[in-house]
Amino acid sequence: MSAVTMLPKGANVGVPTGVVRAVVRSGSALPLDVCAVLLTGAGTVRSDDDFVFFNQPRHRSGAVEVAADDDGGTLTVALAAVEPDITSVVLAGSVDDGTFAGLGGLLIQVVDDAGRLVAEFRPDSTEPVATMVFGELYRRGTGWKFRAVGQGWSSGLAGLARSYGISVDEPDEPESVLPASTVPRPAPVPDPGPARPADWYPDPEAPGRLRWWDGATWTTHSRPPLVDTATACGRCGDRKRRRPFAGRPAPCATCDEEIRRLLWDWQHKVTQVIGATPGIPGAPGPAAVEALWAELRFHAVPRAAGEAVFRSAGLGHLQRIVTFAFGDGVIEDSEVAFFENEARRLGLHDPAVEEMRRRLRRGLELSRIRGGQLPRVQSATLHLELDEFVHLDVGTVQVRQLASGPRETPGRLVASSRKLRFLGRTGGGNEIAWQKIVEVTAGHASVDISATTSRGGGRYRVDDPDYVAAVLSGALRVARRLVIAPGARDSRAVPQAVKAEVWQRDGGACVQCRATEYLEFDHIIPHSRGGATSVTNLQLLCRRCNQEKGARI
Repeated sequence: MSAVTMLPKGANVGVPTGVVRAVVRSGSALPLDVCAVLLTGAGTVRSDDDFVFFNQPRHRSGAVEVAADDDGGTLTVALAAVEPDITSVVLAGSVDDGTFAGLGGLLIQVVDDAGRLVAEFRPDSTEPVATMVFGELYRRGTGWKFRAVGQGWSSGLAGLARSYGISVDEPDEPESVLPASTVPRPAPVPDPGPARPADWYPDPEAPGRLRWWDGATWTTHSRPPLVDTATACGRCGDRKRRRPFAGRPAPCATCDEEIRRLLWDWQHKVTQVIGATPGIPGAPGPAAVEALWAELRFHAVPRAAGEAVFRSAGLGHLQRIVTFAFGDGVIEDSEVAFFENEARRLGLHDPAVEEMRRRLRRGLELSRIRGGQLPRVQSATLHLELDEFVHLDVGTVQVRQLASGPRETPGRLVASSRKLRFLGRTGGGNEIAWQKIVEVTAGHASVDISATTSRGGGRYRVDDPDYVAAVLSGALRVARRLVIAPGARDSRAVPQAVKAEVWQRDGGACVQCRATEYLEFDHIIPHSRGGATSVTNLQLLCRRCNQEKGARI
């Protein structure tokens, strides 16, 4: 066996998976009692029987035993016989009179079954504490390790007992001669205050350890404070492996796997808490979201890893709200307000959220225009009638399909309260009354106008087809007196239940390119050609794929 190195506080070393003995020695004649605590993965005992001490020197499983002698004591652990739900065995000790500051030359030696020295550790015995955890044997993968701890309790054996969930009663006898179940109850533990969130805080009963505060009371969960360094994992304390030829340590493989598994489960919880179908009242409030973050803090998962998961789930939720709002082609103030409330509840500050907000507000503006709230623009070059107002005056290129091929004519597209005009740049043009226009649709970089006459209809390339189509549609509605009351819908409206089923079926992504942004509910068979507004005739497409489809139809 290689030379044994004296372990510093917090360090760990692998031990043989057999019978291991931890021998405690001091250079003082002061009596020292050795004890052991068997802990589960939750950091607590299953019952008081998991406390092995001078009145109960052997565990019921036979795997753990303590023995006292004139110089200190010995803890013997048959690691192979330790019950599967026990993850660590804590080695501790207490003094009847005085404190550990009166002990000199305190030394912990870990030896294997053959008597070979595995590790040594010298705890700091200058602190005035009556009880001290010297170290712990804990599972790591299929093996075991020993960690040097050296942390004490000024509240004595009672502090240690309460920290690990061992019951403590008020006795009439001195603490040092009582079994664990009758150790004197310490003074009330001060709490961190109601304003402090659930997190790990310094344990008031165990200096040098951390204890979990659930936001209202102290729990029985405690752990040693660990700091992530270049060589040690800040989550489990294990030494980091070095990457071959890299010159820097690799992340802790065990913790990486545990964190990945925890985040996988956490993602499902986040999705449930963030919300189901948008618009349903009673969405979980800030307390539910804070509880999610508290769960990550409890398991010592880096917040950055959780933020990436939360951001993905939150953006997906907000994108769903936006897509549902655009499902019927009309954006209302209530839908914009709902989005703002959800974004505020989630606390997301992201460029993607700003882009969704911009898209919703623009959708609201265009919906108002289509509903009849038309803009007015000044046009000094037009000869207008007394009661005629101009709502649109933009540059355009008229595209007409002739027998010899497409003919492109640059000019201006002018929409007034009475008619639609196209004015060619070099002269000429045409005009058409609103009564002769059948439909206006926005395409890819163009607006298509269907009319009962060939003059005035056709395709017009414009810089902002959505805005131009909205103004033309609004003007057409006003001219035909078809301006609808707020909240009314035509037969193109998609019911919420249908939206939810289509979203779930298509996985919240474009069915063609799998994009998750700028999603729209698309009629596979166009509504204008008799397509139904049903689950089987609807699909999710991103804006780009939807426009490309429109260009092919």
